[in-house]
Amino acid sequence: MKKILSLAAMSAALAYSPAVSAADFFPLPPNPIFSVSGNPLSGTEVVSGSISRNGLSGTDTDNFIFRIGQLPASPIGLGSGAITTSFSLVDVPGSLVFNSVTFNNGFNTFVIPISALGQGATASLGNIPIFSGNTNTLSVNWTATQNGSYGGALTFIPGGIPEPMTWAMMILGFAAVGFAMRRRNEEVARVRYAF
Repeated sequence: MKKILSLAAMSAALAYSPAVSAADFFPLPPNPIFSVSGNPLSGTEVVSGSISRNGLSGTDTDNFIFRIGQLPASPIGLGSGAITTSFSLVDVPGSLVFNSVTFNNGFNTFVIPISALGQGATASLGNIPIFSGNTNTLSVNWTATQNGSYGGALTFIPGGIPEPMTWAMMILGFAAVGFAMRRRNEEVARVRYAF
């Protein structure tokens, strides 16, 4: 009976506890938090975006959601980005710490390493494969004291990812080179010297 009462009390406590909320941002103009330059729908030109969050306190997750190109999903280029917390030479109240930073390209989730803690922390990653029409999400989980802030930039560069047939030809080429090198080594090993 005590177990049932304790489980009921825990359930009631969880039901009344405040939920962690996530803020979703899309690059719809005009948006000072998440802006984009270039045409993300073409998938054939360079696209850059900037993010800027300030006046933050507490703990929360920001999701920056965007698409490059049109469906069907196929590899069209590479993405990279970096974010940093505010940095001040004067010890001013207000700091922000990255708890975690991840990027999902519609197929895989990449955990982005955070370089430092506190003010001046950065998180960056490059050469992330981008697929046309897929939903891409940069998720930033942070904890801030009064007036914390962070900002960053994202970049998409078209190309850079070979088509499947190119991959197949490249693998066959490496196999042919490896076979030729192995065969050449065997021939060299068969040479005998007479003294």
